[in-house]
Amino acid sequence: MGTIYQSPMAILKVSKLGAPVLRGRASEVETIDLKRGRLKPFFEDLMETMVEYDGTGLAAPQVNMPLRVVLYMVEAERKGRKTANLAVAPRILVNPEFEILDKTEIEDVEACLSVPFLAASVPRPKKIRVRALDPTGKPVIYEAEDFHARVVLHESDHLDGVVYLDRVKDRTSIHYTIDF
Repeated sequence: MGTIYQSPMAILKVSKLGAPVLRGRASEVETIDLKRGRLKPFFEDLMETMVEYDGTGLAAPQVNMPLRVVLYMVEAERKGRKTANLAVAPRILVNPEFEILDKTEIEDVEACLSVPFLAASVPRPKKIRVRALDPTGKPVIYEAEDFHARVVLHESDHLDGVVYLDRVKDRTSIHYTIDF
């Protein structure tokens, strides 16, 4: 990585659709940088930013850091919707990879901090296996399904320059999330 990320705890600027960083492939993070704690301040800023904007997840490219890092959480209930009572505490994934375990596609509405004021119905696989590194460089492997899988895949798409609108099959499902 070379440069060490240094910042006091800060709320980072979220890039909006049209920013080149959102359309490129993010770089792998070196395990040595994780083991030495070089990204710890960035992870803290990422968390503070996600909380400030009331997000469910945030990928490093969304805050102008083209690294393969995502942060997400799943609340048992979010904005009046039950998420199958499968809450997931905030989790950072570094260099994540996925294997689809159940190809059944489930359509559900998604929105994104980098695409403000819009939402749309997006198909996602029902169940996946996740392989990644944790913030200290240790391997993690687990399965995620339904809304949990959706959140992980949505955030990880950002690492390859994909936004949820690219995955919309029925363009008529795109709608504003606020009234003007």
